[in-house]
Amino acid sequence: MTMATKAKPDLPATSWAILGMLTFGTMSGYDLGKMVARSIGHFFSPAKSQIYSELRRLVDLGFAGVEHVTQTERPNKRLYSITPEGRRQLSRWLESSPLEPESYRSPFLLKLFFGSLMSPETLMTQVKEAHALALHELAELEAVEAEIKGKPEYLYPNLVLRFGLEHNRASVRWTAEVLSELERLETGPDFDQTKKGAVGP
Repeated sequence: MTMATKAKPDLPATSWAILGMLTFGTMSGYDLGKMVARSIGHFFSPAKSQIYSELRRLVDLGFAGVEHVTQTERPNKRLYSITPEGRRQLSRWLESSPLEPESYRSPFLLKLFFGSLMSPETLMTQVKEAHALALHELAELEAVEAEIKGKPEYLYPNLVLRFGLEHNRASVRWTAEVLSELERLETGPDFDQTKKGAVGP
């Protein structure tokens, strides 16, 4: 049985993500990691070690090719590219895999949920940090938006980017509102009632 007639392999989403990134061109593992960080890394971030292990797996499967480049003044490097079979298998995964419910883990939201058990100063500090992080993330995404705006080859990445922009704008607004609410509670007459450990609805 040839590779072309085999059923789609049961690979994790990370494998398909790395393979998909190779559709943007031939690149080294290092350059691919930088591209991931600036694009899908905002919502699907594989560890650096995963990138290299997935590239090796994709090469072993015949979904990616590797070229060993010898350099005189810099370390030798490997350049990876997607193969025709890799494109076929990626298309099959994109078009046939069912969507799964999105999961969201946020240690910050968990801490805020139990905010009545924290000191007001610590809670305020963490909300301010969350606000600053949302602003930083928004600035990074706006820089990417300016870079790819109007380029038809980035139509679909831009659609995803717009989701990230709206999400971070909402986070900036929400954290600002939380800060105002906490400041109001801290100076209000009912503040003591919020610190009695009642964390349920």
